[in-house]
Amino acid sequence: MGLLRTLLALSVVIYHAWPGQSFLVGGPGAVQCFYIISGFLISYILVERRSYFSVGAFYINRYLRLYPTYLLIAVLTLAAVLITHRSGLLQVYHQAPWSAIGVLTFSNLTLLGQDWIMFLGVHDHHLMLTSNFHQSDVPLFEGQLIHPSWTLGLELTFYLLAPFVLPRRRWMYALLIGSLALRVILIQVGLGERDPWSYRFFPTELALFLLGSLAHQILLPLYRRLTISNGAAAANVATLILLALVLAYPLLPIVEPYRKIVLLLAVIAIVPFAFQFQRAHRSDSWIGELSYPIYICHILVLDLMHYALRHFAGISQAKSALAATAATIGLAVLLNLCIAEPIERLRNRVRASRPEAGSTPATAVAG
Repeated sequence: MGLLRTLLALSVVIYHAWPGQSFLVGGPGAVQCFYIISGFLISYILVERRSYFSVGAFYINRYLRLYPTYLLIAVLTLAAVLITHRSGLLQVYHQAPWSAIGVLTFSNLTLLGQDWIMFLGVHDHHLMLTSNFHQSDVPLFEGQLIHPSWTLGLELTFYLLAPFVLPRRRWMYALLIGSLALRVILIQVGLGERDPWSYRFFPTELALFLLGSLAHQILLPLYRRLTISNGAAAANVATLILLALVLAYPLLPIVEPYRKIVLLLAVIAIVPFAFQFQRAHRSDSWIGELSYPIYICHILVLDLMHYALRHFAGISQAKSALAATAATIGLAVLLNLCIAEPIERLRNRVRASRPEAGSTPATAVAG
């Protein structure tokens, strides 16, 4: 699962570094695969491991997983904007009404509501909901310090629901049916296959989180029973098949959106094996830890490289994309060493914390 996650993160990097080229699964496909993986992992820690004694501890731990690295990159991005005089972001705050500035500032500082920026626009100097974030007097999405962080807004919304929904299978089924039905309705009215509704709208993307959670709760126990004697071999083969699918995705002789449906179904079916593979290979787990810093820092790297290379003619898009990808990986390794690993020790203390004997928690993660 670790190599899978990092390949998906690199799919997003290449999607932005070399627009129009078909490599790996692309940006939107990678993001939706991440939703499935996130649902699987959160179900594992809440329902199987029961790693957190309280809902509050779970929230704090997940926020610590995302926020410190995000905050550092956001500060570096703001510094880069001021140094390189990138006018787009600053113009948003100059032209937007105070209501929009307040929403942007809150989401940039807290990560909360980052996804809803994609459904807001400015018309006649008023902040309002919009079905197309490009149709706005002021492009509010350009006011986000880290553009891809809108996905973190969806993640945080799922985290808010997870302790109450994942331990209750009936709730999961009801929400899954509702989410899928809503997607069908949006497609029927002409919105479901258009950005941002196609993969940024949490009520419809909730189905992918839940399918990942069900892959943990239903498929993982089934696979464990079926592979008692040769579980490692089955996990290795299945994981290699999934990795090959990601690498060869553009070559599949299937048109979109059916090709993406095949990919998502394959991830749902094979992610339990990929999880077992990761648990058996520490190196795979380490590679997977690079996925989040790669994802969160790559736009900063792309902007800085574009600024540094703007006076150099003759550098091909391919070489520029390759250099940006390598620089992103290098920065991700540094972020892991300097930020993620110290924070992980703090997160472990949060996970290990328990109330004093005899006390009764106000809220506990249901099992």
